[in-house]
Amino acid sequence: MEEDKGTVCVTGGTGFIASWLIKRLLEEGYSVRTTIRPDPENKRDLSFLTGLPGAAEKLEIFTADLSDPLSFDAAIEGSKGVFHVATPVDFENKEPGEVVTERAISGTLGMLEIRNSEESCVHF
Repeated sequence: MEEDKGTVCVTGGTGFIASWLIKRLLEEGYSVRTTIRPDPENKRDLSFLTGLPGAAEKLEIFTADLSDPLSFDAAIEGSKGVFHVATPVDFENKEPGEVVTERAISGTLGMLEIRNSEESCVHF
């Protein structure tokens, strides 16, 4: 692993793309903060993330929800960049695709509006 290149945030850390991105960022020497959906019963197995080389030292996992853009603040604060790959998922296939898409758009816009209003240097 290379020297510390700073901290970045990856939203949606349990997703396929995000987990591979986290792996690569750790390999490249970045500290990574990632967000995951709330799991009140702590049933989710995160070993595929926590077991990555360098994760013990350079990976922090935060809980966040796209329906509450402010819930991403702790993970984003102090990050030099954000990879926003979180998306809502209807695990039970009860919602039409249009509803899921609208939730994804609304969540992303909510995060952008908050960051823009704070004149942050975080880029999505």
